[in-house]
Amino acid sequence: MKNAKKTAMVTLVALASLVSTGFGSNRSRSTPKVESQDVTARRVNIIKSGSAQQKAAAAFWLSQQPSLEACVIDSLAGLLGDKTLVDSSQYRYIVEERKSTLGEEVALALVRIGPASIQPLIHVLKTSPLPEARKNAARALGALHESGATADPSAV
Repeated sequence: MKNAKKTAMVTLVALASLVSTGFGSNRSRSTPKVESQDVTARRVNIIKSGSAQQKAAAAFWLSQQPSLEACVIDSLAGLLGDKTLVDSSQYRYIVEERKSTLGEEVALALVRIGPASIQPLIHVLKTSPLPEARKNAARALGALHESGATADPSAV
């Protein structure tokens, strides 16, 4: 009986060791972050050169990341004026009944990103020659304001 308990304990320790080291793989613990950076880089490349549908899906994926570099947010803001129709049911679970444009989908993504997108949206609103871009920027800024993302943290 004592040997059975000892064997069970050794087995549990061995399993815990395997789980914590990735079942003997040579991957380091930082691999998920590196993989995430690779995926982020691929999504940013899609934002620059993919089809409208691919760009909309990439914007949605990027909006779900915990943090993004300013240049990525600026790249997204640059798409606010795109009126190409996209099918958001290909990458979003909650879908409006009408088709949306790439610019509208990017505006939604920028709202999900939150306060980091405020300055790029203001820049588009002030400087873009495209009425569609300004409209989408204004809507996104309004949604951010309603969510409290534009509140002054020092006033709390």
